[in-house]
Amino acid sequence: MNKQFYEINSEEELEKIIKTNKGVLIVDFSSPVCPPCLMLEPILEQLVKENICSVAKINVFEQQELATKNKVNSTPTILLIKDSEVKHKVIGYQPIEEWKKIIDKM
Repeated sequence: MNKQFYEINSEEELEKIIKTNKGVLIVDFSSPVCPPCLMLEPILEQLVKENICSVAKINVFEQQELATKNKVNSTPTILLIKDSEVKHKVIGYQPIEEWKKIIDKM
C-alpha cells in the first residue's frame, strides 16, 4: 500500500488516520513561519515518496487545541506512531538519514 501525505484539520481526522494507518505514521506539528519546519517539509515529502512512511501534517496555528493536547511546546514537534501508539517524539529538524534510522528501528 502506498504511503500518504495528509493535511489534518481536526482531531477526529487525526484519530481516524492513526487507527487505519498501516506501518509508520509521522505526525508533524509545524508552523508555516518556522524555518526548521520549512526545511523539514521536503524531507517528509521524500519519505512518503520513497514509501517509507505516511505523514500527517498539522498547522499549530490552525489546530491549537490539538497541539496543546499532544503537549507541543515548540515546532517542529514530530510524533512517530506505529500500531496506533506513539513510539517516539522528536523536536526540531533532523536530516533524512536520521529519520530513516529512527524509522528502521521501529
